[in-house]
Amino acid sequence: MSSNTHGRVDRWLAVAAAVGAICAVAISIYQATLAREQQRASAWPYLSQSNSYVPGSPYTRQVTNEGVGPARVSSFEVLVDGHPVRSWGAAVRAVTGKLDSGIVYSTLGRGSVLPPGAARTLLTLPPGEQARAFWQGAQRRLETVICYCSVYDECWRADTRVPEPVRIPACSPDSASAFSP
Repeated sequence: MSSNTHGRVDRWLAVAAAVGAICAVAISIYQATLAREQQRASAWPYLSQSNSYVPGSPYTRQVTNEGVGPARVSSFEVLVDGHPVRSWGAAVRAVTGKLDSGIVYSTLGRGSVLPPGAARTLLTLPPGEQARAFWQGAQRRLETVICYCSVYDECWRADTRVPEPVRIPACSPDSASAFSP
């Protein structure tokens, strides 16, 4: 084989090796991207809010993490007629026009973490007229909003007036509407 032919073969082999190396790097980057997306999906929180009342039973309001990852709560707001209230007692008074009697509540504020599958009862009103009145008024007047993030700092806003949580760039708590049960 002549040296000229030998040089061409060497160049083609070098080009083939470079193309192979570039393809290997591209495949590695693609696999890393897929793995990262799978990690994020395996840590996805999904908060849902619900309330229930059956005559003769207590009224309850709950939040549940139906996702597969923990939800870090950044803010929680309660609004009556579109205006923030600062406590469950104030919400009950605003909706029913009566002083709160016998309410049991739980906190869900900045720094709270709801693990996957966890449910937290935020408010319980004992059976009776106040529970019925709150249930009826809450259907059209009460709104709760939770801003929460995943362990990867992907954030959502769950609002009882919107069917699904909405992805947002970040949570920014508003101290003017901060809720403290």
